[in-house]
Amino acid sequence: MDLPGGKIAYTIDMKFLPGSSEERVKCYRVLDEDGYPISSDMLEYMSKELALRVYSGMVTLNTMDKFFYEAQRQGRLSFYLTSFGEEAINLASAAALSFDDIVLAQFRLNF
Repeated sequence: MDLPGGKIAYTIDMKFLPGSSEERVKCYRVLDEDGYPISSDMLEYMSKELALRVYSGMVTLNTMDKFFYEAQRQGRLSFYLTSFGEEAINLASAAALSFDDIVLAQFRLNF
């Protein structure tokens, strides 16, 4: 991948570097250039049912964002934080949770 500052290598290995490492961080990926999964020990496949539920949730979240953002712009809501372009991370994080997991969510504005 060619980014500002030079090219970055790809990796399919989930490896964390120590904070003092001078090694350039590689771009972790699980899909090839054609969008197909790359074989990896860390790669787990989800069921078709779960994949469809997550995708449906992403579409719903995007639709809700449009509706509530417009309401906020019209003054009908005082504040709304969108997830435009971040739908997958929200739904993937939720899909990875088990019923025993505890979530302590927080949002803070700095003015």
